[in-house]
Amino acid sequence: MDPRRLGQILVAEGLIGDDELDQALKDSRAGGTTLLESVVKLKLLDEETIANFLGHQFGLEVTTIPADFKPNPQARALIPPELARRYRLVPLAVDRTTLTIAVENPGDVEAAEQRDIRQKSRIPPEAVLKLVVAPLSQVTAALAAMYPAGAAGSRGHNGPGSGGEITTMDAEQYALRHAPARQEVTHEDVTETLDPEALLAQASESVEVTSAEGAGEEYSIDVANEEPVMRMCNYLIAEACRRRASDIHINPTARGITVRYRIDGVLQIMPSPPPSMKKGVIARFKVMANMNITERRKPQDGRIKIKVYDRTIDLRVSVIPQMDGENIVMRILDQSSLQLDLKKLGFEPQEMEVYDTAIRSPYGMILHTGPTGSGKTTTLYSALSYIYDPKRSFCTLEDPVEYEMPGVVQIQMDHEVGLDFAIALRSALRQDPNVMMVGEIRDGETAGIAVSAALTGHLLFSTLHTNDAPSTIGRLVDMGVEPAYVGTAVRLIVAQRLMRRTCAECKQATTPTEEELKVTGVSEAEAAGGTFFKSIGCPKCSMTGYKGRIGIYEMMRNTPELSEAIFAGADSLGIRAIAESQGMRSLRGLAIQKWKDGITTTEEVQRVTMGGD
Repeated sequence: MDPRRLGQILVAEGLIGDDELDQALKDSRAGGTTLLESVVKLKLLDEETIANFLGHQFGLEVTTIPADFKPNPQARALIPPELARRYRLVPLAVDRTTLTIAVENPGDVEAAEQRDIRQKSRIPPEAVLKLVVAPLSQVTAALAAMYPAGAAGSRGHNGPGSGGEITTMDAEQYALRHAPARQEVTHEDVTETLDPEALLAQASESVEVTSAEGAGEEYSIDVANEEPVMRMCNYLIAEACRRRASDIHINPTARGITVRYRIDGVLQIMPSPPPSMKKGVIARFKVMANMNITERRKPQDGRIKIKVYDRTIDLRVSVIPQMDGENIVMRILDQSSLQLDLKKLGFEPQEMEVYDTAIRSPYGMILHTGPTGSGKTTTLYSALSYIYDPKRSFCTLEDPVEYEMPGVVQIQMDHEVGLDFAIALRSALRQDPNVMMVGEIRDGETAGIAVSAALTGHLLFSTLHTNDAPSTIGRLVDMGVEPAYVGTAVRLIVAQRLMRRTCAECKQATTPTEEELKVTGVSEAEAAGGTFFKSIGCPKCSMTGYKGRIGIYEMMRNTPELSEAIFAGADSLGIRAIAESQGMRSLRGLAIQKWKDGITTTEEVQRVTMGGD
């Protein structure tokens, strides 16, 4: 891997600073060492941190090589000393199908290097190379024990560690490298057992590609349909599904493409396709999404459907032009992974009681607020599923319809023919609905119709983009809805966020530090009754320390006193004071409760609530 590229990833992950990277690169060039050696030498990072970071970046296991390491004769016989020294390989174990090799930097042993290793070694053609990551000094010591004659000397700086442009890997080899042991796939934990090699084969058969009439010269259909490009694009989607990603970001740069997956709400950098595939990958995704590949100046939207192990995956695709090409973001919609059990979303008992009462009301407006990606859609679908009754008429207005709900009339917005929320809502009200969901209130016209519906015997769910529950009142008033109508129609406002859970496999019990108590505002006496864990990182959670997310829900129910304040034009601070005096708990307080319950960490409390309410 190019040292500067590796260094940029270290900076992006917050492990070192820009100045420290420049210092390490200068030291590396001056001393003829690798960037990672310089980082350790300058004490910017320790070896264990580097090993865990690389394991996370490449999706590989991290191991330790004991000081009294004894070479495996069968494994050692497969790798000639010159290859082991050049690529810094420590063959650890071998069986009938797999050769396990420890490396200090997987970026130096990618597809081309693996082909070279196979050609010049005694590895059987059918054997799989399983790479694991070990700390630098342990690799050096193990090489010295395994190949005593100058083994720890030359690093082969004319090879992969020399800073050449080795930033990518072939999809098939990468899939083999990451393939877990085959096991029975269950519906309950399908994302943990998917075999990427099988995913590639399945994806290649299941992606439905539309015709590409009018292909241009630069993004030609020939390039988009090249076999390596097709397999790479299918693999990127399949691997995102295996890693439980919610979004795929394809970011073109001057030198190639950067691939990132949003996993548990946080973007993570992934190994990228070769720079030579840049145009082909972008064109291929546009073809798959039925877009005009000759149009490169305007934003476009589309959808892709792919089937992976009998799971139908829909992707909402957005393409927008930027300096170095077209930026692609794909939202993954997986019907099978949708959690519709309202009681498993993270509601505290107090908030669950308030919400249960509100959604069982015969009429009124229930609003969910929060930024994109805060779980509003999942909560709304869960609420509708929770109260669904075939004796009542349910109707949703969505843009787009993300998941199908049997028995519910779901209406897709179509702006090309003029079907927006306001027009659809007026028409839907003539369909005699009892319960309605409006995907989002975006303008005053839609807000006015929704309030009228809530005042005339309909139970109406919808969403708004505000930071907290009290400020939602001001937002509706700013849209032109009379305060008197707002105070009468609104029954409940829910502000929500998603927090990452600590990984159950690797979390460790801990005691809050003085700094953590100060940041969260929790006293020592309050902390004494809590259960606290810290995130460590393991292969199960891709070395992040977190796996899965849980919601926090700020519930502001309407009361006569609150209605009076709304009628009088109270601001959000005044409304919050009244709501909290009546039992509303803030997002900050709920996040701290999750921390005290051992579900998350102080870092997540700060990230999600930013130290405020």
